[in-house]
Amino acid sequence: MLLTLSIVALLFGPIIYTIGRRNAIARQVLDGFIFITIAGIVTVNIIPAALAGGGNLALVFLVLGIAFPVILERSFHGAFHRAHALVLALAAIGLVIHSILDGIALLPSQTSDLAYAVILHRLPVGMAIWWSVRPNLGLPAALAAFVMIIGATGLTILLGTPVIELAEARSIAFVQAFISGSLIHIVAFGISHDHDKHVEPVAKFQDWAYRVGILLGLFIVFTTPHLHS
Repeated sequence: MLLTLSIVALLFGPIIYTIGRRNAIARQVLDGFIFITIAGIVTVNIIPAALAGGGNLALVFLVLGIAFPVILERSFHGAFHRAHALVLALAAIGLVIHSILDGIALLPSQTSDLAYAVILHRLPVGMAIWWSVRPNLGLPAALAAFVMIIGATGLTILLGTPVIELAEARSIAFVQAFISGSLIHIVAFGISHDHDKHVEPVAKFQDWAYRVGILLGLFIVFTTPHLHS
């Protein structure tokens, strides 16, 4: 039942995003919502877990992850979009790894409150994939990302203990830290930009609908994990 709900929430994301993009105000709300929710999931959930599992060395991997997209863009200066495609592919892998860890929360042995928080988080993840992967890597890549996330979650629930032991491995923490750094870059600078000419996401804070989306995202990230208290 919980797996089904998580899949529905994930796939419902693109539907909401597609419908909402037809209206200018709704589009701003969705942009703010996706921006702050993904940023929150990375900074509040993924990075702390990676640092807790990997220690100080994970911090090094985090810094390397932040620098990686910049180095990649410099190296592939003549193939700018290819560099961004590689960064997005890396981010998609990060979401798959995170979905494995999320799957642990959906196990029967876990609390239902944590499980429902994970399910609710799947909604902005689905939106983010449709927002970033589909326009840059194409529909097949976006669908593949959905299939991998659903498959990884299902595999976690099916295998249980072995996956939990794998998730606790220090090497997984390093991978999470590195990919989180790349996700921070994507959140901060966007997915198709020029560092010298692009419009910073912060500029959109002047729009009230964007701020509403940010508030909704903050609610998802910070409030839902504590609804049981």
